[in-house]
Amino acid sequence: MNLFRSGKETHEILQNLTLALEALTAEVRSLRGDIRKLQQERTTTAQPAQARTEQPRASQARPRTQAGQTAKRPARGTSKAQAGATRTRARTGQRRSRGAPVPVTVTGVSKPAADYLIDRGYVIEDYQDTIDEQVTETCRFLGRRHSTSLAPLFYQLSRSKAEEPLVVDLGDRTAKEYSHSVNLCQMLKRTKYLDKFEQRDEPQQLRVTLTKDGVRFLKGYWLEQFVGSRLDEFLHDSNARYSILMNAKIANEGNKHELDLFVLEEDEPLWIECTTAKDTLARRKKMHQIRRRLNVVPERTILVASSASDSQVRNIAKTSPFQFTNLASFIPTLEKATRYDPK
Repeated sequence: MNLFRSGKETHEILQNLTLALEALTAEVRSLRGDIRKLQQERTTTAQPAQARTEQPRASQARPRTQAGQTAKRPARGTSKAQAGATRTRARTGQRRSRGAPVPVTVTGVSKPAADYLIDRGYVIEDYQDTIDEQVTETCRFLGRRHSTSLAPLFYQLSRSKAEEPLVVDLGDRTAKEYSHSVNLCQMLKRTKYLDKFEQRDEPQQLRVTLTKDGVRFLKGYWLEQFVGSRLDEFLHDSNARYSILMNAKIANEGNKHELDLFVLEEDEPLWIECTTAKDTLARRKKMHQIRRRLNVVPERTILVASSASDSQVRNIAKTSPFQFTNLASFIPTLEKATRYDPK
C-alpha cells in the first residue's frame, strides 16, 4: 500500500469515497420510501371494505374546493367547455396539471430500449431519431484526433463564443496538424457549425466564426455522437441483438433526466454517459442517483470522460461503483460490460 500519494491522487480518492457515501445514503432513503409505501398499502388493505367504499350522502352541502370555500362560478367570457371543466375540478378536488410530461412515440430501432424505460414508469419526452452522416463523419474525425493533431485547434474552438470571429495561427504547426486543422474546419463549415471560414497562406491562418449550434457541438455533442457511432459499430460487429436510444429526455414522478446513450443489449440494459468536463464529480453524482431506478447493474453503467488521462481513469476506477473510462480505453471497457465474445 502506497502511503505517499500525491495531493491530486488523495483528492480523487476522497471524491470517490464521498460519492460512494452519498450513493449509499440515497439507497437507504429509497429503501425507506419503499418500506413506507408497503406499510401504507398494508394499512389500506386492513381497513374494512365499508370504510373504503362509503360514499357521501346526497344531503351534504354544496361541493367545496377547499375547506370553508364554495365552488366559484366561472368568470365572464369563459366558454361552456371551460366552465364545465372548472365545475368538474371543483367537484372532484382535482387541479389543473402544470408541466406534465408529454410523451413522444418512439419507433424503429430505438423502440425496444424505450419500451424498457416505459415499462418502469418513465415517460419519453424527446429523443434523437435521425443521424446525419456528415455530422457523424465530423465527430469521428474529431474524436480520433482531438487530443493529438487537433488538440491546439480544438482547445481554441471549444472556448470560443458564437458569432465572434476567431483567428487561428497555424504558422508553428506541423504538416499533419495544419492539414487536419484545415480539414476539420471544412467539415464544420459543411455541417453549418461554422458561419464563416477563411484560409490564408501568408501568414498561415484560419479565420472562423462559430454558430450557436457549433458551440453546442464542441461543448459535448460531438462526444456523444462519436461514442454512439463506436458503440453501434461494436454491437453490430459482435452480432448482438440490441437497441440504442440516444439523447433521451425522460420523466418519472416529477423528476426529469437526460440520458446520452441507453441501450438494450440481449434484453439487458446498458447505460453510457459522456462528458468533456475535467471535473466529473457532478456527472458521477447524477448517475448514482438514477442508476438504481433504471435498474442497470454497475458493471453495465459507463461514464466516458474525454478529458481524463489514463492515470486519472485508474485512480477513479479504484473506488468508483461503476465503470469510468476515457476514449482510449472505451472499447476494452465495453468488451467487459457487454456479452462480447471475440470467438
